[in-house]
Amino acid sequence: MTATMHLESMEVAVPAALVAKLDVTTGADPSRISEATEAAVGKVQEFLVRNRLVAAGPPRAIYTSWGPAEVRFTVAVPISEAPTPLIETEGVTVEAIPESTALRFVHHGPYRELRATYARIEAWLRERGGIRTAADWERYSPMWEEYVSDPATTPESELVTRIFLTLR
Repeated sequence: MTATMHLESMEVAVPAALVAKLDVTTGADPSRISEATEAAVGKVQEFLVRNRLVAAGPPRAIYTSWGPAEVRFTVAVPISEAPTPLIETEGVTVEAIPESTALRFVHHGPYRELRATYARIEAWLRERGGIRTAADWERYSPMWEEYVSDPATTPESELVTRIFLTLR
């Protein structure tokens, strides 16, 4: 059995979206990324509440830079319309994300096991000639995770995270 067996994947059209977003810079340790993501989602949720908005989709972490010491990403929550008037929350802005085409993979289970799914995705890409070196990951940027399940109400073993790799 190969490492990529049972890896859910498909090419999808991703529609344009209006999002409330917050840019984040943190250390590359998975626990730091998790803490920073949780804090950023909370701040964006605060923005939604203050502006009487409802999320139009699950939150995303859009990775823009990944290094051995630092990770940069944007937490984005889709919204139906821009608030008027805008009640600001520090660092949160509203922006349109263009439509794209992406490879979508699905991770089932705890967030701490996402690295194993990324390893399976890398093996899947290597089998198909999509990457040869770690630098080849850049061609799939921006990459993002979409947190389908609410970790506050979903058992860890039942969490669903979609992973998107942009195709150019």
